[in-house]
Amino acid sequence: MQYFPSHPLAAQLDALSTWRWRLLLCLLFAMAVGVLSWGIWEPTGLTGKDEYLLGLRTPMEMMEKDVWLVPFLDEMPRVRKPPLLYWLGRASFEMFGPSLFSARIVTVFFAALLVLTATLTAVEISRDRWLGILTGVLLLGMFGLATEARRFMLDVPVATASAFSFFAFLRWWRSARPVWLAVCAAALAAGFLFKGPIVALVCGGGILALWGSGRLSLAALGKKWGGLFLAALLFAALALPWFYYVQNLYPEVMAEAYEKEMEARQLWNLSPKALFSLLLLALPWSFAALVYGWTQRHDKANMRFAVLWLLATLLPFFFILTFERYLIGSLLPLAMICALGMRQGIQLPGWARHLGGGLSLLFALLLTAFAFWFERGGWPWALPVIAYFVWAWWMQRGNELRIAGAMLLWLVIVGVVFPRFGVNDLPRDLPLALQGRHVILFDGPQPAMLPILAQRAFYQTSRLREADLASPAGPASVVLVRAEDELPLRQQASALGFALTSAGSYRTLSSMGSGIRFARQGAGKEDWKRALATRDLGPLQSRVLIFEAVRGQ
Repeated sequence: MQYFPSHPLAAQLDALSTWRWRLLLCLLFAMAVGVLSWGIWEPTGLTGKDEYLLGLRTPMEMMEKDVWLVPFLDEMPRVRKPPLLYWLGRASFEMFGPSLFSARIVTVFFAALLVLTATLTAVEISRDRWLGILTGVLLLGMFGLATEARRFMLDVPVATASAFSFFAFLRWWRSARPVWLAVCAAALAAGFLFKGPIVALVCGGGILALWGSGRLSLAALGKKWGGLFLAALLFAALALPWFYYVQNLYPEVMAEAYEKEMEARQLWNLSPKALFSLLLLALPWSFAALVYGWTQRHDKANMRFAVLWLLATLLPFFFILTFERYLIGSLLPLAMICALGMRQGIQLPGWARHLGGGLSLLFALLLTAFAFWFERGGWPWALPVIAYFVWAWWMQRGNELRIAGAMLLWLVIVGVVFPRFGVNDLPRDLPLALQGRHVILFDGPQPAMLPILAQRAFYQTSRLREADLASPAGPASVVLVRAEDELPLRQQASALGFALTSAGSYRTLSSMGSGIRFARQGAGKEDWKRALATRDLGPLQSRVLIFEAVRGQ
């Protein structure tokens, strides 16, 4: 018999009529959009090279070339990743104009849909609405979702598509209504068009967990082979034509893209990094999930399912090169594990609560202290939220207070404090000054946010051609480069018969691949000491040089 301790909100939720329950789900979705979208319009907000170099520029170049079916970037077909995110990005740019907000709101929408999917899946598994709400809001208060939802990248949309396809499969298995199997196939196809075969992970892991927990019989599933075959045909009809078309149109480019993807994944490279990445993404609930998943006091069937689901989505990443953002889909079963533990009334031991909350608090305090020490602003907003977080996590026993504290903490730290650091900041008049100019971003690339602020894709390269520097008409071409990359730029320009004349420079903190790494390349301990001692970020800033390329005499 399923056991859940009584909770006043649980009884009220169970008593809600269908339309009121649906209204509550809409409010949850709206709350998720509000929490996750704060600060996405900031050019100095959290970003990464995959966002500013690839994600933001591709839809703009599609608009400039007026192409839809095959995305382009730097005058080449962008086929290393499937096109759906770029299609949605261009659609948003067409409707609202190219901007950080119109790009990132796409990812925020999918993140909010992931929160809603987590709620619906937990309800479908347990038939308990309060457990579903707990699962959704716990996911909303995790560090990983707070960061990845604010970037126009592939990982949140593909996790959402995969999770929703599993929810649809679950509904089909429970109700035997063919429409849900069709929805499952369509969601899988959408995820495949976001990022390829990785879409199978969350959905496939959920199906494996259903089987492993005794909820799904392979024999019974085999009897439904006709419906499954039709669903497979629907998936193929939706997901594969684009790949077939591009393979026939650009066979060499597709072969090169496949080779680079396989090389980048480093298959069978055994590493425990995935576990540490998941613990980071799930803060402050990481260690609570370990305790809850191990305890399994009462509702063992549901907990077993959630633990198996988490393991099925996590274990494959022990064998490939893994970035933290790849594990966004694993946060859903982890949130369900925490919700089940809370719903069963399991009390966390002090070490689990203090370790998860303490690491989150330490991170928040370090960023707030950085903003205060270097007079970057934003820190006054963080102080009352940090105080509330401490009170909720150490002084009170109410899980609802802790959940609210986690959501508020990440909203303020990621959405308010971090953008005040000035990472990737650039002179306000620079986008206007480059209007009508032929612009090249060399190597780095910096300025990271110049294309989206200027609403032009620009051309980025690390190997110059004569056509790159020869301005088609009008003023000379403009080349922007970090000081660290000036020497190879001059060497390549000279070999092509061009001289570079200085047109200015500026200093800024610059993203070094991921958002939290922003110190100048090569900056060491002494640079940090000098910056802290003088309360001046200069020693940590990169210098961005602006050149005009003129043909040599």
